[in-house]
Amino acid sequence: MRKLIYALSTLIALTGCGAEEEANNPSKEDVEVEETGIDENNTMEGQKGAEEPLSVAELDDRINEGMNLDTYSSEIQAWAEKGQVEMEETVKIEKEDTISADILQLADGFLGVAYDAKEVTEVKMFQSVEEAKEYFESL
Repeated sequence: MRKLIYALSTLIALTGCGAEEEANNPSKEDVEVEETGIDENNTMEGQKGAEEPLSVAELDDRINEGMNLDTYSSEIQAWAEKGQVEMEETVKIEKEDTISADILQLADGFLGVAYDAKEVTEVKMFQSVEEAKEYFESL
């Protein structure tokens, strides 16, 4: 019985030493990720896009009058999640109950996007949030 207890305790001690050695010596894969800063799930391209906000000109080319509202919404959400666009405010246009406008902050200005229940109805560039709000509230 004593031999069995000694054998089990030796086995447990060796297993513990192996885990400690593994923790102190990272695997080849871990070293490659650390050296390059890239792993399979997180490429440099994805990081670069998240760091650089879109410009007014870039977004103005991507959002057009007549664009489907669902397409617009999903694209804005994707850009916002990446940090490329920041939604500043949504303005309700009082004369038309079904029309609203989003004011988007970009790298070099603001873009106002008005839409109804189906599609984008107007896309306009602004220098400030206040200017955009005044414009859409005056419609």
